[in-house]
Amino acid sequence: MTAVTRLHRAAGPVTLADASRRFLRRDAFEPPTRLAYGRTLAALTEVVGADADIAAMTTEQLEDELLERWADAAATTYNRHRAALLSFFGWCVERGYLAANPAALVEARKVRRRSEDERRERPISRDLIAALWTLDGVAGRDRLFWRMAYETWARAEELLGIDIEDLDTVRREARVHGKGSDVETVWWATGTARLLPRVIGDRTGGPLFLASRRPTKPMPAANVDPHTGRARLSYRQTERIFAEAGRRLDPDGPPWTLHRLRHAGMSHAVEDGYSVAAIRAKSRHESLRSLEVYTNPSADSIRAMTDDLDGTARRRRRQGTR
Repeated sequence: MTAVTRLHRAAGPVTLADASRRFLRRDAFEPPTRLAYGRTLAALTEVVGADADIAAMTTEQLEDELLERWADAAATTYNRHRAALLSFFGWCVERGYLAANPAALVEARKVRRRSEDERRERPISRDLIAALWTLDGVAGRDRLFWRMAYETWARAEELLGIDIEDLDTVRREARVHGKGSDVETVWWATGTARLLPRVIGDRTGGPLFLASRRPTKPMPAANVDPHTGRARLSYRQTERIFAEAGRRLDPDGPPWTLHRLRHAGMSHAVEDGYSVAAIRAKSRHESLRSLEVYTNPSADSIRAMTDDLDGTARRRRRQGTR
């Protein structure tokens, strides 16, 4: 029988900051995974403190103090953060930092199939998109991010990871790290092209999207702008600002998530008659089946199509032009 050596808890308390640093620096992670796990652990640190003893963490603490902040998020978002905590604390158990995984008893949320109406309502309408572009009181950085997300159909994590060196402003394209860390290209249109110079200014390198203030804790050099000392803009702050814009423009509608910008860009292209193959190429989806949710036209589009197919109304329009 193979002998199993039981790991013993390290001498003295292991802080959350130390455990997180060791966990995230492992070679097992691709950059996007490390970035996603880092966001979850940063939220945990914000709640319990960097000096919290890993061994003292409880399931109730995770449920009541941390995961509660994602109570209104989609089930997939909630489950993603739960999975990150499961992986982190599972690794801590293997290292002997604590006896049991406190995230193991946190229940995953059931992902329910959306109804046809819910799927159609999910993209932001063209009217609201137009209102978003002219919304007052918006920083140029945020306005650029929204434009770029809508025009490139890139994922929010990909855009936040862009450095100025990744941009080709002449060709209106940028390199991003897609799924699996593959380097891919995204393209933007006039709206983004007009805003980029204002946000970049005289900077020649570093993150494109910057937080408003300097970081209060040490960060990797790649995530800090060498000119201003400010850190790369976080996903959480970006989504919070966008959600606030959504509440101003559509107070009675569903919550505005960053993914809805990408969804709106693709759905509007479908309504404009572009082929699914072309949309697949620009969106960089691996399969046509994954595009099904975006090919559901909006209620306004269906209404307009019905009117256009109305033979009586069509004859009246022709007679009116004579």
